[in-house]
Amino acid sequence: TTQQHTIFAPNNAAFNSFLSEKNYTNINDVPLDELENYLRYHIQPGASTLSEFPDGYIRSLGVGNASNRLLSMYTATADDSFYINNEAEVVLAQGDILLDNGYLNPISTFLSLPSISDFLLVSQQNSNQNFASIFAEYSAEDYLDILESEDVVYTILQASEDAVATYLAENNYAEIADIPQTELQAIIDNHVIPQENLRTDAIEDTLQVTTNSGAILKFFENDGPKIQLQNEEIITIVTPNIQAVNGVIQEVDRIIKE
Repeated sequence: TTQQHTIFAPNNAAFNSFLSEKNYTNINDVPLDELENYLRYHIQPGASTLSEFPDGYIRSLGVGNASNRLLSMYTATADDSFYINNEAEVVLAQGDILLDNGYLNPISTFLSLPSISDFLLVSQQNSNQNFASIFAEYSAEDYLDILESEDVVYTILQASEDAVATYLAENNYAEIADIPQTELQAIIDNHVIPQENLRTDAIEDTLQVTTNSGAILKFFENDGPKIQLQNEEIITIVTPNIQAVNGVIQEVDRIIKE
């Protein structure tokens, strides 16, 4: 049986832009394993029409530096277009080209392999009061730049937009800019786990890790992945294993403040 796939196919201009950005003269200059991984990131297993994709995360066939697990991809439909990582667009009327072994969708942008920063920025489009803004508002260090680098590996506990809104309301802040810098640093340090690509499928019984702040967190499974804080508060991972090239994001339903 022929394997079925859904392909997001960059046009010639997109390929040329990719070569120029990477300082390659032509396609033959690209190392074969690198080219193959980029192309695999443009392929989805199974034959799916665009209407079958969620507004949310799916898995690609590409891999990153942090692990050999498949990279995530963020998809969303708005108006008459389908968007990938808020980077590439498929015009719905031009997509879903039926092939013998799946569907082809033309795109005019060559998809880059996503970093943690990319996913922090693309997945929270509903409000500027989101977890990416917490990193952006902290002035002592450019965390979004650090989390762009492929030379580092992190696990980020990304508070959902609802969690950020709840935190602001509970602490009488109108917006993230009202949070003092020392408090922003404490929040960030509680949500950053350095040198770990911590996925929920690694949890066997409990898994204990230490955050940048020194807080000890216990990951466990109980009707879905959970985190127990040192004060015994339980936090739920609502979107697990968002895999980037330089680490993984676990979206959680509360801001950790101990």
